[in-house]
Amino acid sequence: MRALGLALLLVAAAGAGTLAWGALSNLWADYRDSPTSTYLMVGLPALAGCLAALAAAARLWRGR
Repeated sequence: MRALGLALLLVAAAGAGTLAWGALSNLWADYRDSPTSTYLMVGLPALAGCLAALAAAARLWRGR
């Protein structure tokens, strides 16, 4: 059960990280079709979710 939880957390972290990368990469792109705040409002919560999932996975991995 612990391995399944760990796998699900890593999949969630990968998904959130992909979403965050996609949104935040537009900040340094040559063409922007939306204001900077839009990319930050999408990218930063996704990045926080990615980091939270990774922290939970690391805690689960260590067995606490």
